[in-house]
Amino acid sequence: MKKHKFSISTAILLILLVCCFFYRTEIVTFIMSNVTEYTKVTAPNRNNYSTNYGFELVKETDDFHVNSRQDILNVIYTVLNSGVSEFTFYCDKDFKNCAEEFKSVSEDQALLSVINNLISPYNSYQKLFITTNTYGKATIEIDKLYSEEDITKINEKIKTIQTEIIQENMSNQDKIKAYHDYLINHATYDEERAIQIEKGNDQTYQYNSHKALGPLLEGKALCSGYSDAMKIFLDELKIPNYKIANDNHIWNLVYLDGNWLHLDLTWDDPVTNDHSNLLLHKFFLIDTKTLLNLDATNHTFNAEYYPELQ
Repeated sequence: MKKHKFSISTAILLILLVCCFFYRTEIVTFIMSNVTEYTKVTAPNRNNYSTNYGFELVKETDDFHVNSRQDILNVIYTVLNSGVSEFTFYCDKDFKNCAEEFKSVSEDQALLSVINNLISPYNSYQKLFITTNTYGKATIEIDKLYSEEDITKINEKIKTIQTEIIQENMSNQDKIKAYHDYLINHATYDEERAIQIEKGNDQTYQYNSHKALGPLLEGKALCSGYSDAMKIFLDELKIPNYKIANDNHIWNLVYLDGNWLHLDLTWDDPVTNDHSNLLLHKFFLIDTKTLLNLDATNHTFNAEYYPELQ
């Protein structure tokens, strides 16, 4: 009879195989939890439209093993601000209620929208997907609002506008006013689309008035189009800014000469009964008290989301 010899390593391998068969769930859980704990995650590469203004609500981070709700928000902001389309990060092993916090954040559309308004429109999302698994792995997928073709068209238009209206010796306030006046003089409010949106109609519209393409290239704008175009200009000037919004309206907030000031192009381009084209400066770089005295109904906002204004 032929005898088979088993080495110690072979015996250990057989034992491991048997263990894996009978205890596969526990082993997979153990392996996955330890793998995610030690997975190295490098920061996403930032594109040319990433900004670094140092907001109070969320901060840039280089730690992608989250241990709190605030950590999750900081990672989301960092990822969106960088301009990537997909990113994976992990829960820290000590973050016991990580799954619940991810669920809470992903369902808080108002807060996610605020974070989206802090970054360049070019990096902003029209849809955001956050998926997690039971082992603490989270993936963000970003469906961006602006295509590369959109960005190219807008940037070419901006270069032309800058040549026409901006001079080097102008102050930042004068440059902002020049952009403000240009947009209002070259665009009108898209009343037809606004009415359809108010009625809840979901359809294809003639103009891209909800984006910067509308006021810059098509002569039509909604408040989101005005505010996106203005933010792109402000980012070009390297002036700290973001968009501020409620359920019905959106406008710009600008940090100038040590103060955060409101800038609302929509309300400086009012719709009139005779359709005359007006240019106002009532909502040009004003403080919060002045803004609310002028119109407290359409300019309400959740102060918790905008600590700079407190």
